[in-house]
Amino acid sequence: MSGVAAMILFNIVSPSMAGSTAQGISFASDQSYPESMTWSARQDTFMVGSVRHGLVAKVDKTGKYTVFVHDARLVSTAGLLVDDKRNTLWVTNSDPGVGDRTGAASKGKLAAVATYDATTGQPRAYYDLGSLSEGTHFANDIALDADGNAYVTDSFAPIVYRIDTAGEAAIFAQDPRFTNGDGFKLNGIAWHKDGYLLVGKYNTGELFRVSIADPRKIDPVKLPEALTGADGIQLIDDQHLIVVQNLGADRTVELVSADGWASATIVRQERSIMSMPTAAAILGDDVYVLNSRLDTLFDPAADKVGDYLLQKL
Repeated sequence: MSGVAAMILFNIVSPSMAGSTAQGISFASDQSYPESMTWSARQDTFMVGSVRHGLVAKVDKTGKYTVFVHDARLVSTAGLLVDDKRNTLWVTNSDPGVGDRTGAASKGKLAAVATYDATTGQPRAYYDLGSLSEGTHFANDIALDADGNAYVTDSFAPIVYRIDTAGEAAIFAQDPRFTNGDGFKLNGIAWHKDGYLLVGKYNTGELFRVSIADPRKIDPVKLPEALTGADGIQLIDDQHLIVVQNLGADRTVELVSADGWASATIVRQERSIMSMPTAAAILGDDVYVLNSRLDTLFDPAADKVGDYLLQKL
């Protein structure tokens, strides 16, 4: 398919399903099923991924959906992060088996990261993280530290990867606690300026603090309850963390910690309007949560949908 044809196909927007309301920003696409989102203050727009089409699109504040990156190497775009300072868009590439370009060679094995010029969408670099170890892989979420080093979770392997500013990719942290249980494991990740990562575990609802100076130092954050289905996480500030839960919970909680994330308590929670919330982004004083409706994509019997919501909390 040519680039022009792809733009025509994927930029279909239903006026009745796009717009900004008190509930948030609704938008429509050709059943793209976005799982990830990021906000670019520099460009004044959200960017969202696509589990089904393996692309990146922009969603503006009115709900207008426009394809931005259409790269044939991308099977399912599972994690996005825009670095406005360096004008770089980071995208994780995986294959859960429901994308247009899924295949036996990549399904459950693909773990890669691609970077693009955040203004033009032109490719910059591509990192094959799955080749760093044997077994199944799924590159999920991504975080950046102040220097521009990237950290990536693998949901099928007990690994957090690091891509440094020289472009060298390596296994950064590995722990047997990351691998217990079935299904998706490591998922959301956030960098804290005090020198550690906060990493969520999807199937068990645990939250870990991983030291950047010594990645062997991994401590569980004491929580009032297991946050089962913890997907995307987003720091509001040093002491407040947004955790988006699905897997039946379908809510977003705000955690607060007064002891450097040795422990945390829940200070706010809100139900998702649509099904399967997956990611959050901060825009000024507001938090937006992507209602992905991915449950309907993974259910063979469900009707497929093309309308989604960036829910305003």
